[in-house]
Order: sequence, then structure tokens, then C-alpha cells
Amino acid sequence: MLLISIWGFPQIGINTTTPQRTLHVNGSLQVTNEINVGGDAATAGNSGTAGQVLKSNGPDQPPSWQAPIDVPDTAGTLIAVNGSFFVAQEIVVQMSNNFTVTGGTASVIGNLDAEAIDNESKYSGTATTNSFQVSVDGTYQVIMNMQLSTVKGSGPVIGIWDNTENKWTARVNDTYTAVDGTLQSYTLITGIPMVAGRVYSFRASSNGNCTINKGGTGTVPMSYVSVKRMK
Repeated sequence: MLLISIWGFPQIGINTTTPQRTLHVNGSLQVTNEINVGGDAATAGNSGTAGQVLKSNGPDQPPSWQAPIDVPDTAGTLIAVNGSFFVAQEIVVQMSNNFTVTGGTASVIGNLDAEAIDNESKYSGTATTNSFQVSVDGTYQVIMNMQLSTVKGSGPVIGIWDNTENKWTARVNDTYTAVDGTLQSYTLITGIPMVAGRVYSFRASSNGNCTINKGGTGTVPMSYVSVKRMK
């Protein structure tokens, strides 16, 4: 009788009299062995491997097994690159103290050593120098915000220096118009290509000596830098 019922009705319903598919289960389903997807009258189909999950391939197509999305556990911003997820390399560092730049040279900024985040341990900063590298070639967002004090009418410059090529990679400059001894904000916000294996540094220069104030007093913005991979 069971065989006659199956062949007599192309759709089978369990707990339903109106099955919508070849097998329609209105209720829970317990599977105590493998699940095979795909296949045909001659093959059992694919049972997948341990840890894989089922992916829908749309109407009239069998689902397929695939590895689950691997979510990294590193702190930072999750980005998608070429169909894969990565935690973006990110560096955020604040000034721990004021630093004076000697006029006429592109000087490495010292005291840039209060790290807020360096999720790939690629940054190094001391009282006299700083440097960093990127892990992979890509486009990186760069932000520098510095509180400068120098001689009125001079033209301070801040930016990122490519130590390998010995030249500026990105920079911003402006005429210092504040009263001598007071602070003026210099801000660089840009997105630039950066190359893995090269050494970069945050630098500043001016016609004359220039002091970078660490800021953060409540009335003066904090002097800080950040680098984050965008793609």
C-alpha cells in the first residue's frame, strides 16, 4: 500500500494534505546521519566535509556545501577585499609630549609614542623618532592632526615620508597666521597607495624651528596620527 501511495501521488506531505514540494514536512525533522545534496539516480550526492555549511544556489538548483565565513578575531575594522573578509590594518598614535622640529629639514616627529591601536604591531615610536610599515599593498586612509607653534608668516609642513624613496608620500602645508607662540591646527586627511615592505614615518618641517604641541588640554585638540587600510 505504501508503494502504491508513493507512486500514485508525485508529492508527499507529512502533517499536511497540500504538499508544496515533492516532500513537504510540516513539523520538525530529525536526521541521524549524513545529508547528501545533488547527485542523481546513479549517485548519492555530496555529503560535504566536517565544518562545512549549506549554501542555497537559488530555485531549481541543489544547495552546495561550503566553508563558513572566517571572521578574524583581531581588533579593528572588518573590510571585504576580493570576496574575502579581513581586519584592516590600523594605527592610531597620540603625542605623549611636545616636540620641537628643527627648521629647514623634514624632521621625524618624536614623542609620537602613545599608541591607541596598532593591531598588527607595525608601528614604532620613541622620544626622537617614529616609523611604520604596512602589511600589504593597498589604499590607506591617513589622518594627521597637529597643533603647531612657530613664527608668524612661516610655512610649516606635516605629512608622511617614504623612508625607502626618501621623499614625501602625502603632506599638507599652510602659512602660519597665528600670533607668535600660540597654536594653529594643521590637518592632513587623504587616501594614498602604500607598499608593503617600505618604511614610512610621520614628519614635519618649517622655515624655522617649530614646536608640535601634544594638545589634549580640553581647550586644544589632541595631536595625533592614524593610518587605516581601506582596500
